Amino acid sequence: MNRLVLTVVLASTAVLAACGSTEVVIQGQVQMEEGQAVPLSNLPVRLLPYDRDAIFDSLATAYTEPEPAVPAELTALRDSIAQANQQWTAATARWNLLRDSLQRANDRLAGLSRASGEYVVLFREVNALFEEEAAAQRQMDQAFSRFSGLQDRYQSQAETTRLAREQWEDAAYADVERVIASRLREMRMAEHADTLDANGVTRYRGLEPGEWWVTARYELPYEELYWNIPINVQRGEPTQVQLTRQTAEVRPKL
Repeated sequence: MNRLVLTVVLASTAVLAACGSTEVVIQGQVQMEEGQAVPLSNLPVRLLPYDRDAIFDSLATAYTEPEPAVPAELTALRDSIAQANQQWTAATARWNLLRDSLQRANDRLAGLSRASGEYVVLFREVNALFEEEAAAQRQMDQAFSRFSGLQDRYQSQAETTRLAREQWEDAAYADVERVIASRLREMRMAEHADTLDANGVTRYRGLEPGEWWVTARYELPYEELYWNIPINVQRGEPTQVQLTRQTAEVRPKL
């Protein structure tokens, strides 16, 4: 059982004023390695009238055994995978550039007379490019082999840790649904759920004034973005919530 965590950032005064009513506007986006921001479309988001994390923490504290920790070796291995992936990506980009240059040079060479001086000069350039392209391909293959090997090691070790943590969670959090249902009955309130649209936005309206928690989780290949921050809903005052990598707790994904 996974806990959902959220993050909240108040929007600028101009954005809030544009809303003009009591509503919670949630926007999610992540920054890709290339630099562009991508909306978190179709991301499930929930608004809860209680602190979900506090309930889980209370159950964990009451349980007889501590939660199995994520080994430091796994964290280090995950960082090595990220570095190896960057090296493989860079090597692949260099090989693609050299391959394209070699193809263009070959095309030019095919249109020249072998007796011309230009042909001799270009022929030497083509040979040099061929050797450089072959070396770049070897580097790319080696980088991929290292990346793939680290992935295999991580998946094998992470599986053992993941199973141990799941077994602990099943036991420690066995009563969580009952506790939450009891809390909702006492409060006479309900949870709300929605999904971010294609632009990474959703709106909740008609909420009871008071403290709420926005919950969501976004999975990446080797980590997850994890949010859980309260917001104070006041009648007639809109609130905007930003779900981004900068505002999230980044957790290792097993």
